[in-house]
Parts: sequence; C-alpha cells; structure tokens
Amino acid sequence: MAVNPPSGNEPPPVPSGGGGAREQRAPTLQVIFDTIEDIVYLIDVLPDGYRFGAVNARFLEATGLTAAQVIGRRVEEVFPEPSLGLALSHYAQAAASGQPMYWEEIARFPAGERYGEVMVAPVFDADGRCVQLVGTVHDVTGRRSTEQKLHRLAHYDALTGLPNRRYATECLERECRAAIEQGHSLALLYLDLDRFKYVNDTQGHSMGDELLRQVAERIQACTRSCDIVGRFGGDEFGVIAPIARHPQDAAALARQLTEAMRHPFLLGEAMAVVTLSIGIAVCPEDACDAEAMMRYADTAMYHAKAAGRNAYRFFTPKMNQWAQERRELEAALRQAVEREQFVLHYQPQVDLRSGRWTGVEALLRWQCPDRGEVEPADFIPVLEQTGQIVAVGRWVIAQACRQLQRWRRAGIEGLSVSVNMSGRQVPPDARRDAEGFPTGLPSWGDSEICEYVERCLRDFQVERGALKLELTETTLMSDAENTIVLLARLKALGLKILVDDFGTGYSSLAYLKRLPIDALKIDQAFVRDLGHDEEDREITRAIIRLAHSLGLRVIAEGVEDRQQLQFLKDEACDLAQGFYFSVPVPADTLAQLYHSSRH
Repeated sequence: MAVNPPSGNEPPPVPSGGGGAREQRAPTLQVIFDTIEDIVYLIDVLPDGYRFGAVNARFLEATGLTAAQVIGRRVEEVFPEPSLGLALSHYAQAAASGQPMYWEEIARFPAGERYGEVMVAPVFDADGRCVQLVGTVHDVTGRRSTEQKLHRLAHYDALTGLPNRRYATECLERECRAAIEQGHSLALLYLDLDRFKYVNDTQGHSMGDELLRQVAERIQACTRSCDIVGRFGGDEFGVIAPIARHPQDAAALARQLTEAMRHPFLLGEAMAVVTLSIGIAVCPEDACDAEAMMRYADTAMYHAKAAGRNAYRFFTPKMNQWAQERRELEAALRQAVEREQFVLHYQPQVDLRSGRWTGVEALLRWQCPDRGEVEPADFIPVLEQTGQIVAVGRWVIAQACRQLQRWRRAGIEGLSVSVNMSGRQVPPDARRDAEGFPTGLPSWGDSEICEYVERCLRDFQVERGALKLELTETTLMSDAENTIVLLARLKALGLKILVDDFGTGYSSLAYLKRLPIDALKIDQAFVRDLGHDEEDREITRAIIRLAHSLGLRVIAEGVEDRQQLQFLKDEACDLAQGFYFSVPVPADTLAQLYHSSRH
C-alpha cells in the first residue's frame, strides 16, 4: 500500500489496495484529496520509520515546503520540534492501538507558525500489520490568533503592554499561594504618580500617555525577571516581588523606584517631573490573598500621599482601622446627602473703608446624628473624592439663593452670598479624576451648570451680582481655555467670580488677565502672620497691587486681630473676613449680627 513519490508537479495518487468498488472510487477520492480545505497526508510505516507517501496541495501551502522536500522523506526530516516528538508518540499509539488519535499541535514551518487540530488513523494490510497512517490537520491558526488577541486585550494594558489590573490580580493570587506553600515572603508595591494631572492639563493627554509609557519602562528597569509589573489603571502601577528579607528588600525596591523617577521625562520638546507615592503590603505578614493585599497596599499608598508624596509607606493594622473608618464615613455621607443633613453657616465680608458688610461667604456644615458636628476638613475632601460634592454643590447653590430671597423679604438689602465651587463641578475637569483620568463619577456639563444656576436665580428672584462663585486657582488653571468660556457664560447670568486661596496655586498671569473674574481672595496662610512675618507682608502687598493693576478687588481671609486688619487697611485691601468680625454662624444669627452692625 506504499505510495510512490510523484514525478514533477504530478498530484500524488490516492493509494488503492485492490480492484472492484475500491478502484471505481479512486477518482472520487483523488478529487477529495486534491480539493479538501484541510491538510491531508499519508505516511508509510516502514522498517526504518515513518516516511511521507503523499500530501495534498493544502499541506504544501500551509508549510511552505515543496513536494520534493516532503514526499519519500522521513518524518524527522520534515516536522520540526516540538511538534515532531508529539507526532511520533501519537503515530506509535495509533499503530499499536488500531484507533485514531487526536491532538493539537503548534508547528513552525517556512510559511510560518501554524496551529492545527490533528487526527491520525492507522491502515492495516490483510495480515493485520499497520502499513500506513492517514493524517488530517484542521488549520486553526486564524482562530488561535484571534483567541490570543482577545486574551491580550483582556489581560494586558494596550498603552504600556503590562498586565492589566485583572491579570495582575490573578498573578498576585497565584504568587501568594506559592509564597505560603514555599515559606517565603511576597511584597506588593502599589505605585501612584504624583502630579500626573498637571502634566495632562498643561501638555495634553497624548503627552500624558507618553509619560505613562516612559514611567512603565523605568519601573521595569528597576525590577528583576522574577518580579511582575502591572498597570492597575490610570496612573497607578503595581510591582509583585518575592522578597527574602522583610522589610529591607521591599524598602530597597521602593527607594530604587522613587530614585528612578528623579530624572525629568522628555515629552516631545518639553520636560516633565513626576514622583511616586508607594504603598507596600507583604504576604503572609499582612494578608494571604490578592484582594486583601491590593486593599492594604492601596491604603498604605494613600498614607504615603498624605505624608507629602514622593514617599513609601508599609501597611500597618492601624491603617486598616483608618480604612474602615473611611468606609463608614463615606456611607454616612451618602445618607447625609440623601437626607439633607447639611446646613450653611455664613461669615460676613466687611468693606475696610466704610466698615459696612457687603456680603457673606456660605460655608458648608454637617451635623451628623451619630457623630455630632463634623469638621469640614474631615468630610469635604471625601465628598470631593467620591463625587458626592456635585449633588451637594447643587444643594448649596439653591440654598444660598433661597437664603438671599429670605433676607431680602426680611429687609436685609445689599448683601451678596459667595459660594465655593469644587473642581468636580467645573467641566471638563469634572469628568476626570485627581490625576487626569475619566472617573465615572457624577459631574456637570457646561450647559447643565449654567441652566441650573439660571433656574435658581429665576426661581428665587436673585438680583444680578448678589450670587458669587469662588473657585481656587488650581480649578481655574486646570483647563484654562474651557474655564474661560464657562465663566463668561456664568458672568452673563449676572454672577461675580472670585479666585479663592490666591497665591497657593499656579496661576499664569497671561491667563489671569483673560479670565472674567471680579476679585482675588488672599489665602489665610499669608494673612495669619502679617503681624511679624515680612515675607508674608511682601506677598500680600504684591497680591493687592497685582489685583488692583488688573482692575480686581481684593478680599483677605482669616483676619483674626487688629494688627492684621491695620496692615490690610494701610495697603488698601478692599474687603476682609475672619474671626475678628465673626465666626461663621447660622442664617438667623447672621441676620441679628447684621442689624447690630448697622447701628
């Protein structure tokens, strides 16, 4: 039954074992052999091994070989490793068992790497000897390529090529089990880029992406082949590192990573400097599973940021308590938003020439049923980070307008109310997180915020100029071009715009001149030591002069004593607020103070 090699380009004959019906079927089988989409080959089982007796055109096309390179040659001369060993093993099993064998193989031929689903069946002669093997290969290279692409998309970050959060978590789970079984330690370093938002805002998102790619390369350059580097999302990365000595090894790696960021990054024609905040959790000392390790390292990273950034911190049980308290605070705040547990207190703003009240600043307060009065510094940042500040911001604007109407009806005329506006409420920055990435948190669009403010002004019959919005330098400059457009629309509604905490951000004088603003507020950090700190005096003088040169008014915050007040008067500051005049008080108390101040 052996098949002789064909001569020239003659198609290989289909083997025939005798006459009759078999011979009549031979032409039909030959057509199938020549036209079938799958690879088909016949192997002669000879004393010196397996030799190719015939192959179809699809075999030659898929492998990139010629008939002369295949027909009559031993299988070892045609099939490469590792597919060769697998094929020989299955050939022997098929011949011995008399049953077809099935397997999958990867073969590397001149035409490229091929994936195939293989079937080989034995052919026996009249004496029961296996004389041939009939093989078919269903080429699944295209399908496997698609599967690999889908796997990569599902498991790797497209920007950096690193394992994504999902896959890195799977790797972490596997490495944790191995560490426990083998009795060694494993560190997870949770990395977050500091100041990434600034790069995104000032140089654009394409440069932000380039920075992330370069950061990923530097991180990988600091790690060993046994370490796993992943991108957890946004500007967050992770390093999974087996360690021999805890905590020295993990601390040494953290220092190496922070040092690697010390040199500026070249982004096109510009330079960028960023640092890392790193949180570290260790298995099995801190936790034994991936979920807890991620949570603990993330918590430690936030403590590193709170410590001033460009630092690393190891997780401690005390941090876990902090994280639990944070979750409870977030839950309580959600209830506070739903149940409107917030109130506004008001602090007067005084004209330093006439001594008369010209307006008040509305300040958010939370009287929690379970916690009592909560300090604004403890809950406002949480509202910001969770996005709940958007809903609260709506309420504050409406409540301020409502209060203006009530005071007017009570005979209190000429007072304006200033409302603090969060960066979350200013689009498009509102749609991105603290480091410049889409958040999925609630936010306002340009039209929505303008329509809402216009409706509140109309519903409560607020006079033009009576409602003022205060925005920080950082909020204004984070996307200055779009902010200019938004503020112009708000100004057209009759609002006045104040720059809050001036001197603590990074204003550009060129943009400051273009912004449709009415006043600068000097941050209380400069006012606090006016009585004895010459540097603060110089800064305050410079801000007042700058504002007046731009036609803006100046409001000093945090005035607490007569010495501060006198300096501000001498330097022609326009307005002031602070404990010297009044602490923030409820609306009813403020009305009483207002009437007292008029007499």
